[in-house]
Amino acid sequence: MTLRLFILIFLTPHEVYDKVVVIDAGHGGRAVGANKQGINEKDIDLAIVLKLKEIFDNSDENIGVYYTRTDDSNPTFDQRVQLANKSDADLFISIHNNSTRSGRMSGTSGTQVMYDETSEASRQFAQICLEEVTGRIGSRDKGLVEGDSIYIIRTSEVPVALIEVGFMTNKDELEKLNSDAYQMETAEGVYQAVLRAFEEGY
Repeated sequence: MTLRLFILIFLTPHEVYDKVVVIDAGHGGRAVGANKQGINEKDIDLAIVLKLKEIFDNSDENIGVYYTRTDDSNPTFDQRVQLANKSDADLFISIHNNSTRSGRMSGTSGTQVMYDETSEASRQFAQICLEEVTGRIGSRDKGLVEGDSIYIIRTSEVPVALIEVGFMTNKDELEKLNSDAYQMETAEGVYQAVLRAFEEGY
């Protein structure tokens, strides 16, 4: 009888990858987010993230990327942010889409990025995301927004940016957001933001 000894060695993400990123697709499951003209925000958020996953999967960069969801599930806010905190991620990005306060269709359009106002690193990273995404998709730059009212932002221990890609309450922007081509361009913008952030020392 031959006895075999198996030794399991557990490595931290940073022992495997040069950099670590956590990507969060907003909402999911019964939490649909904004709903306009039969289109759910959760589906647009996920579609963008899945296209971003394709880009990372085909990248030569040694970046470990972890996703809070890749299907129509709805992790808790704490599960989402703790994935970033416990993996000691270098960056945490959450993908969302916006609507007017009233929820009515309007001419308001553009991209905003929320950040942790207690963290200069978060603010600077949010600015990078804003510039790279608007530059890629040609959306209106609607600036940075203080985000500590958002649980995953105020409890993140790593630089965090919550990207509101566009307004679902704008008919033209909603049509773009629901298109594969625009979603892919958005994903490319987010990818470039990650590369730029790492080039700038994150």
